[in-house]
Amino acid sequence: MEIALPNGAKVSLPLCHPYFPLWDGPTVSFDYGKKPVLDYNGEACFAELIILRLLCEHGWEGVWVETYGGTHYLRTMPTEWALKSEHVAIPEDKEELLRKIWNIAKTTSCFDVFVWHGDQVLFCEAKRVGKDSLTKAQLRFIEGALACGMVPEQLLIVEWTDTRE
Repeated sequence: MEIALPNGAKVSLPLCHPYFPLWDGPTVSFDYGKKPVLDYNGEACFAELIILRLLCEHGWEGVWVETYGGTHYLRTMPTEWALKSEHVAIPEDKEELLRKIWNIAKTTSCFDVFVWHGDQVLFCEAKRVGKDSLTKAQLRFIEGALACGMVPEQLLIVEWTDTRE
């Protein structure tokens, strides 16, 4: 996927198009303001957590980086806006990388999912087909990540849908 960055450069990021079925079980207690609730192996999940779980099943470690109202690293479905009970810690070197990117990008925006496997790191941004697009802050995050030495292959766009095509 070719993306025009605020600095005028263009970058081609990898793109995938998974299908995530909608949740048809009991209503979840917290839906993050009507965020789509999806079904992952019989469990209610947001797209970000499905992406995280899929990568973790293949040997990666990581978190959903949620920056609404502060920075939170999550591995489970949130149950309230505060997100404090779900917040987990990440390794210091991974948090240092994020801070470096944010400092260069002049934003605390981030791609949704941050995973690592040894020294390898990958950021994934979940976008619902036809509903979401990259924000200006996320474009600055891409610039910051590239300025920190990351390569485009480490920044994956996940355009998901809940309908089979």
